[in-house]
Amino acid sequence: MTSSSNSALRTRLVRLGRGWAAMAALLAAWWTSTQLGLVSPFILPSPVAVMDALQRLSAGYLGSTLAAHLLASLSVVLTGYLAAVSIGVTLGVAMAWLKPLDAIFGPLISLLRPIPPPAWIPLSILWLGIGLPAKAFVVFVSAVTPCLINAYVAVKQLPPELNNAARTLGASRRDLLLRVAVPSGLPMIVNGMRIALSTAWATVVAAELVVATAGFGFVIMSGYRNFEADVMAAGIVAIALTGFVMDLLFQRVERHVFDWCDHS
Repeated sequence: MTSSSNSALRTRLVRLGRGWAAMAALLAAWWTSTQLGLVSPFILPSPVAVMDALQRLSAGYLGSTLAAHLLASLSVVLTGYLAAVSIGVTLGVAMAWLKPLDAIFGPLISLLRPIPPPAWIPLSILWLGIGLPAKAFVVFVSAVTPCLINAYVAVKQLPPELNNAARTLGASRRDLLLRVAVPSGLPMIVNGMRIALSTAWATVVAAELVVATAGFGFVIMSGYRNFEADVMAAGIVAIALTGFVMDLLFQRVERHVFDWCDHS
């Protein structure tokens, strides 16, 4: 192993150690404040109470197990996210490459982008009912913007030297887009997809306000209505852990994709 590899490994271990230390300090402060009675358990349940609530959810809560709630939330998020990726990336690339499309959609997107996703919930019910499509639409609205903007910027900022070299070699406009602009902008496009996944997962609570009968958003809102702070906290912890695992999986897939591209 080279010295540069050793240095990179040490840097990574230091970063991981600092992250775990910060997490341990937060848990310790949480446990101490609840054990000493500094915070009411009605406002902030103890870590032990949250773990007990997670066990209750695993056994079954309001007709669904923890696994069923997870699958319900994942179905909503992935449906909206996949639609956002397919439409957002395609439209972003097209707008960056075709000025007429940019002139048509640019002002409209600038107008709609500041609207927070929960504001679309009433309209989603009117348009799509109370099933999966309505909830997935709210997730789609939250996830499409990062995909679109990153794809737009990635293609728009094509390095001039690559553009000139490809034209010198006789590349057509189609080849310039598919073989130069998109591949050179792929890291930024993938980064937008990663941001969109996090945004989509963070919107699951708002999406499941649309008359859900299962899902982590449903768990949190049910805990709120029943004054069960431990259940609310357990739902939040489940969302955080699932989002963390999803991001790790995305990073691993991302590394494999770029390694394959480098060797192809």
